[in-house]
Amino acid sequence: MSKDAVCDFLRRCVLYADSSINRKKERDDDMAEIERWTAYRDFTAYALSEVERGELDDWFESEGESGQKRETLLGQPMGENIHNDAMDAMEHPERAEWLSALIAPRPVLLLSTISEQGVANLCPVTSVSLLANTPPLLGVSLSQDRSGRPRDTLINLQNGSKISAMVLPGTWDAALLVNETATPIPPEQSEWEGLDESIGSPNGFPPYHPLSAAVLECEVAELHPLPDSVATLAILRVQNILRPNSGTKQQMPPDAENWGALLAQLGLNRLTSGPDGAAWSFDVRSHRD
Repeated sequence: MSKDAVCDFLRRCVLYADSSINRKKERDDDMAEIERWTAYRDFTAYALSEVERGELDDWFESEGESGQKRETLLGQPMGENIHNDAMDAMEHPERAEWLSALIAPRPVLLLSTISEQGVANLCPVTSVSLLANTPPLLGVSLSQDRSGRPRDTLINLQNGSKISAMVLPGTWDAALLVNETATPIPPEQSEWEGLDESIGSPNGFPPYHPLSAAVLECEVAELHPLPDSVATLAILRVQNILRPNSGTKQQMPPDAENWGALLAQLGLNRLTSGPDGAAWSFDVRSHRD
C-alpha cells in the first residue's frame, strides 16, 4: 500500500471520528464512549501527522511476499521441541485461555430471540460452527452465567422461540454493540433498551439490528446437553438469509472482492476485524464488570 493511500485513509478516519463525536454529543450519549472516540480520533490524527512528516517512511520500503510476512510466537512449526500439557491438570481459566487462543479467530454472532413473556433478548456468541450445507445447519454452544443461570437465549429456544443470528461487520461500532449486549441483565429486561430501533423480520422471525451485515433466520432442529459440561449444543436449521440489497453486496455469494471483513474474536475477550487483529482490537469488559 502506498504512503498516499495510507494518508488518505487516516484522514477519512479522522473525519469520520469527528462526525461521530459530534453526533454523540448532540444525542447526549455516554461521556465515557465520547471520550473513547476522542482518544481514537486524537491517536489517528497523530499517526497521520507522523506518516506525513516522513517519520515512518521505512515502513513503506518492503515489497512483495517477504514484506507481508510477520513473525509470531504461535503458528510456527513445533518440530520435536514441545511442551506436553494435560488439559485435565489445568484450572478452568487457563484451559479457557489456551483453547480460545488456539481455536481462533471465531465469528461473532448476535442472537435475537423472544421469551415466553414476549421479552426480546439479544446475546452475543462466538461458539458457532457450520455443521452442514444440506440441510443448512449451524451449531451454537450455549452455557450459563457465573451464578449458574442458563443463558436466556437457551431458555427461549427450549420454549419454542425462533432465532435471528446476526452476522456483524468488522467495525468499531459493531464491537461496541457486542459490549453493550454482553452486559448481564435480569430476564424480564431487554437488551434492546437503549439501542437503535430494531427492524422486524419479513418472515416472522425475531427482530434484527440495523448494523447487521447479514441475518441467518433459524429454527431449532435439536438441543443436546454436552457431556460433563454445563453447556448445551443448539443445532439450528437456517430457513432464510437476509442480506444487503445495494452496492457491491448484490453480487452473491460473497467473496473477498465484494464482502468486507466480519467481526471476529481472538482469545477470550478481544474483538477485531480479523483474521489476525492487526488493524484494531476492542476488549469486551461489560460481562465482567
